[in-house]
Amino acid sequence: MASTHGHTAAAHGDPNSPFHIHHPSVSTYVKTYVALVVLLIVTVIIYYFDAQLYVHIPGINLILAMMVGITKAYLVVRNFMNVKGSTKLTFLWAVLGFIWLLLMAGIFVDYQTRSWVDQSGWQIVPAAR
Repeated sequence: MASTHGHTAAAHGDPNSPFHIHHPSVSTYVKTYVALVVLLIVTVIIYYFDAQLYVHIPGINLILAMMVGITKAYLVVRNFMNVKGSTKLTFLWAVLGFIWLLLMAGIFVDYQTRSWVDQSGWQIVPAAR
């Protein structure tokens, strides 16, 4: 057997190999697709429905939409990107990607909530001759 990437090609299909990768079944893909379509419909309903009339929490529609979006992202990463059946290192990188996304979102929220000082007096003054 030819060795590629540090292991033999036969190790990929051998369930006893440490390099074995479990691939989801077709039914898992179909179920994930159906769940994503249902969540898409829920997202559209959330857009047209004002939940704040019934639940008096500021920004409840945004919170609901983010929960649906995070669920959709989880399904895509877990099943379509096959993080569930991959190695622990792949799982670690996926988790680190989400942590990085949270850090970037935190920086953006911090940037948006700061009060800005009016700088209208600043002008470019040409150098004296």
